[in-house]
Amino acid sequence: MAGTDDGRGQGPPEEARPSLVELRRRVLDEGPRIGTGWPVLDALSGGLGAARTTLVRAPAELRLQVVSRTVAWAAGEGYPVMLASRSRTTPELWLAVAAGALGLPPTALLGTTAHDDWVDARLRVLDVRVHGGDDAPQETAASLAVRPASLLVLDDYESWTGDWATALDPRFERLDLEQWPRSTGCALVLGMTDMSGFSEMVQLGVRTLRLAPSDDGTRVQLSSHSSTRKDKRTVLLRDGFLEPPPPGAAYVRRPDAANLWEDRSELDISAFAAALGSEPVSVVWEAEDEDRQAGTT
Repeated sequence: MAGTDDGRGQGPPEEARPSLVELRRRVLDEGPRIGTGWPVLDALSGGLGAARTTLVRAPAELRLQVVSRTVAWAAGEGYPVMLASRSRTTPELWLAVAAGALGLPPTALLGTTAHDDWVDARLRVLDVRVHGGDDAPQETAASLAVRPASLLVLDDYESWTGDWATALDPRFERLDLEQWPRSTGCALVLGMTDMSGFSEMVQLGVRTLRLAPSDDGTRVQLSSHSSTRKDKRTVLLRDGFLEPPPPGAAYVRRPDAANLWEDRSELDISAFAAALGSEPVSVVWEAEDEDRQAGTT
């Protein structure tokens, strides 16, 4: 029968008319989360929204340290991940990812070979692709066309906005920060240094993570901004960054995947950080320290 007795046509099938509860859930729910590898950032932001854009605003070296750790961590969870930068060479980016696995600054592994075998063994089995240099935008687009990624990190987005937009969406030569990740299913992380366009991005619903070091470089103010919420916390430069994420956190753990970085103990990483002149999370009291103090009292 084509219509009802009152002359009106039949309505659409019931499944085509979701309830308001379902509509609200679809709009508000950002979907699965990908852990950043930094527990303090995950606590502030809930991790990276899959198929969403996140801006990371911070000085270049600190920003690369943060996103490199995120790349290494997400790959360790089994996600296909890509890191790209036109301002860095490909070898520089690989070194940053290797150091990021230990939560260390991008150039930390230039001065030591202590962890080479351990990091090398893991990088060989991870699905990480890295593109640096002048051709990074074109190489990134070509690589994505062959095999999609779950996470794409563009470390220097603000410096080469036009190049990235043309490469990733040549139809319009602009990168729609809401439409592109949703249409590709890829979480997008964009690195920026200054605060230009900050309010506009927040109003569009693009989450921003901001890292602002103190003048003496000992502390960093971390803040997470969305259209509905702002959270911030000031930490020591390394505080809260190296301990493993809490077990069972849905935005960190990927079902049926074991992170490849977790068998390195906190003590090992802290000792390595101290050897490089960084501030470790914990302090181990040694006999020579006791002797030195005894001599000064």
